[in-house]
Amino acid sequence: MPSVHFLPDGVTAEVPAGTLIHEAAVRAGLTRLELPCGGQGSCGLCLVEVSAAGREPVTVMACQTKVREDITVRLPEAQSLAMQVVGDSHFLLSEDTLPDRASLSPLFSYMPLTVPPASIEEHYSDWLRLERELTRAGAPAPFSADLALLGRLASVLREQDGRIAVALQESDAGTRVAEVFAGHAAPRAFGLAIDIGTTTVAVQLVDLDGGAVIDTTTSYNLQIRRGADIISRIDYARTAERQQELRALVLETINGLVGELTGGHGIAGDAIRAAFIAGNTTMIHLLLGLEPRYIREAPYVPTVNPVPSLDAESVGLSIHPRAAVSFAPGVGSYVGGDITSGLLTTDFLTNHDDVFLFMDIGTNGEIVIGNADWMVACACSAGPAFEGSGIKCGMRASRGAIEQVEIGRDLAGIRYKVVGGSKPAGICGSGLISLLGELFLRGLVDQAGRFNLESGSPRLVETEQGRVFVIERGENTLSGEDLVITEADIENLVRTKGAIYAACSLILENVGLEWNAISRVYIAGGFGRYINVSDAVLIGMLPDLAPARFRYIGNSALTGAYIALLSRERRAKLGNIAAKMTYVDLSSDPRYMDSYVKALFLPHTDMNLFPTVTRRLESTRNTG
Repeated sequence: MPSVHFLPDGVTAEVPAGTLIHEAAVRAGLTRLELPCGGQGSCGLCLVEVSAAGREPVTVMACQTKVREDITVRLPEAQSLAMQVVGDSHFLLSEDTLPDRASLSPLFSYMPLTVPPASIEEHYSDWLRLERELTRAGAPAPFSADLALLGRLASVLREQDGRIAVALQESDAGTRVAEVFAGHAAPRAFGLAIDIGTTTVAVQLVDLDGGAVIDTTTSYNLQIRRGADIISRIDYARTAERQQELRALVLETINGLVGELTGGHGIAGDAIRAAFIAGNTTMIHLLLGLEPRYIREAPYVPTVNPVPSLDAESVGLSIHPRAAVSFAPGVGSYVGGDITSGLLTTDFLTNHDDVFLFMDIGTNGEIVIGNADWMVACACSAGPAFEGSGIKCGMRASRGAIEQVEIGRDLAGIRYKVVGGSKPAGICGSGLISLLGELFLRGLVDQAGRFNLESGSPRLVETEQGRVFVIERGENTLSGEDLVITEADIENLVRTKGAIYAACSLILENVGLEWNAISRVYIAGGFGRYINVSDAVLIGMLPDLAPARFRYIGNSALTGAYIALLSRERRAKLGNIAAKMTYVDLSSDPRYMDSYVKALFLPHTDMNLFPTVTRRLESTRNTG
């Protein structure tokens, strides 16, 4: 078998002839090569330098090039995946949205009980007397236990005259008595709320006794190395080996975050007795190693939805092996548990009079309209442009990313805000929205997204790659190269914002409502946190409604998972949400393409839909 020597790591692997270079790297334990297109060869971002004996080095795509002989491959240096902020959004919510601390009913709990002794008159079994006391205390039946616990039950009940602490683990099938201790004292128990996003993973460590959030941490989902969006990852996971690779990557992400939380607070992993997970349908399938291909093939049927309760060991979580792991139920292949979980943080479940719009904006766009009586949902492929993928100088929202831009009236000066305050390394999603809005407002691009070279701005220049707008010169950037936005970048951004607006428009049309019928627009998702509403309205990504109608709710999927972890009532409501929601498949509706095409302009072909934008344009261009 030919050998592949990887630099700069100094690792060598022998692989069968015909193995792709990136697969050889995985076999060598090197997983940092990114394949945003899922290995389809369409993005060209997995370039490596290959050399063989007697020949000059060549640059090739690792996802398309096969190993035929002994070679040396130089991989790109590892890049930092540090996040800008953690995903905690509790502070954005009112107290009545979160579970009542006085009536917590978490997935796992210790309950102090006193079980009366048997008598000649009432000679019920130890187990039956325990069940009776559990029912009186409000624990949900039916009850179950394993043989090892039953073997200890008689002696534990009699050790302190029936005073015991019972470890209760709730699931879809009822309550499992996991442990019994003599006396009313019990160890502390902790739980995890987990949001598995396409781009990011957030984990929250929770004290199950009082519901306090001990800490939250966030990281990029390491699966992004094998696809920037869910379709790319489904395409990549076309073999059992690749499915296991993707499963290993997301488990590495989650368990790394869990280890960071437990290590930082001196908590043993076995003390974590429950986890509640929210994620879209594809992410949950990839976590569990399930075949995802049928999610994107008609009739778009997932392997399982909702997912039944599992134990941590089978899922692969590095916590107590018998810990209960529950999942937020999804509605279909493209509206998953992250959306139903997120709705727990809104007024959808309690308000019968108003109409609400929920938008989770990320690599995919999920939209729900309705209230406590009815809900209609749809999904659109927003694409990873606002995550920085496919944009010449795009990057994720980490240190060095430009997140806000303002262009001077002279069209030459520019001000921007950089994450971390350092020199800029690129521009992230919120910065791209801000920049595109400024370019349009200042007349540097027209409604079609084409640069206006007659504007007189010295920052608009012709290059070998076409027209570009120079955000910053190389002498002021981290890379030493100019930061620019191209017309191709703008076209990509316009397609993305157009998909989001078109989906919202069509779902409104389907329920017979106009934009002014919406009382509140909830904007969810990690990316949504940094969107400036006025900028997003300016480019036609969000509807032209009064700013007071928009409410940012942060990582609502994570907060919803936290709520469900602690409240039996809210867990039941999740099932009701999924059952109540009607899913609309945009891909089968010919009106969607018409709506999408109309949205492929700044802000839209119909300017009557954006009266405040019209006024802003007139005011800006009249004053210079």
